[in-house]
Amino acid sequence: GRSNRARPVGGRMASAESGVFTALLQHVQQVDDGSGGIRTEHFLNTCREVLPVVDKLGTGFTVVRIDVSGNIDRLQKRFESSGERRYDNIYAILEDEVAKNEQTDNSSCTKGLLWLKRAMQFLVELLGILHRDKDASVSTAANDAYTKVLQPYHGWITSGVFWAALKLVPSRDGLFEKLGGESDKLHEDMGTFISQFEGVLSKIHSHMDSQGLNFPDKV
Repeated sequence: GRSNRARPVGGRMASAESGVFTALLQHVQQVDDGSGGIRTEHFLNTCREVLPVVDKLGTGFTVVRIDVSGNIDRLQKRFESSGERRYDNIYAILEDEVAKNEQTDNSSCTKGLLWLKRAMQFLVELLGILHRDKDASVSTAANDAYTKVLQPYHGWITSGVFWAALKLVPSRDGLFEKLGGESDKLHEDMGTFISQFEGVLSKIHSHMDSQGLNFPDKV
């Protein structure tokens, strides 16, 4: 296969990392169920596959990784708790919590999905800036994405933690080297993933907003 012929680049196999967005595309294309719902398993798999990209954004992003992983696990546990495929559509989880008036609990899956969606919107916005503007630094993209997506929901202590974390991001060249090199193929897959996942996240956002579940509370 191709991997046998790949030459090590900086101690890494050249082709080993180049498929990060290719793998993401395989998951994200299966998230929308075609009838207005979001397939829980495929959505969580997509979010899980984003974690290697988060890792490449440097040690400062550990705070994002921990938050994302925790919310994926929370939703996965609820998904698996129903034996008869009740939660194949992620909106069914929200409906059940609303019916029991549990949606505002801090340990609710509603809040888990809300913050998972926001974290993914932040990361997609960051990647989108890097994709659209070939001169943008990771630092600029991270700051702009944070200001737009997450900062409105963060109190000053959380904001302080994030601003400190965003200072630790790699250079643009450093990030793209970790992603497999800034090639046409990478940018093509990256662009396709961004537009498709943006669409999914937008649908989840609209659904939650229409149900009064886009809580404005700051953390």
